[in-house]
Amino acid sequence: MHYIVVLFFILFCSHAAFAKQIEVVVGWTKPPYVISEEDSGFELELVRAILLEMGHDMSPIYVPFGRTASMLKKGGMDMGLTLNPGHEIDPAMLTDAYVYYQNVAVSRTDRNFEINEIQDLVGHSVIAFQTAISVLGEEFKNTLAHQKNYMELAQQDRQVSLLLLGSVDVAVLDRNIFQYVKHQLPVEKQHNTTIHELFPVSSYSAAIPDDQLRRQFNKVLAQFIKDGRYQSLLDEFGLFNFIEALPSEPAQNPN
Repeated sequence: MHYIVVLFFILFCSHAAFAKQIEVVVGWTKPPYVISEEDSGFELELVRAILLEMGHDMSPIYVPFGRTASMLKKGGMDMGLTLNPGHEIDPAMLTDAYVYYQNVAVSRTDRNFEINEIQDLVGHSVIAFQTAISVLGEEFKNTLAHQKNYMELAQQDRQVSLLLLGSVDVAVLDRNIFQYVKHQLPVEKQHNTTIHELFPVSSYSAAIPDDQLRRQFNKVLAQFIKDGRYQSLLDEFGLFNFIEALPSEPAQNPN
């Protein structure tokens, strides 16, 4: 009996020695991907579950979305979420893609806008998510960067509200975020909208400076995708599984 107690104590101490509190830099609320006020959302729950499988606990640090990469570059943080090479982060730090977004342009249907390509946004007031100019590609940047009626906003619920109120012509944001935020509003404010598919599906990674931690994360992520736990989380938050719709090696496309 004494031997069993000693063995249990050794195993407990061994686990405690390797377990870490992982500080994860997370962009402010992007429901249903990140719901900071509830410490939840698809991305948070997925990463939390992966780290728990690895024997670690997650400590989220919420920051404005554009600051994630800069905080990682300063050092001291274990991980940053929702990043790709367009965010001026060392590509060597990026994990395999763990989440996919599809940015779209959205307009009110009653405006009858013909928007079939990025150039069609010229002359319209456009509001986009923060860092959109940096990550949506050169054509988007060259077309809108110097347009006076183009702006970026971190609060995507405010972005959707401005569109539906008619204060801006077009909103550029992820399709799932738009639908989620729109359906949180009173029914009388949910004006009919038109989705303009101007951008392809985009893959995002986590950035992890520690090589061993990054390799372990990739291994467990692959297990989650293979055994169905990834799909279960997608279903919980009402998200489409882009992995099944993409080529076997999806490109790291901006946003």
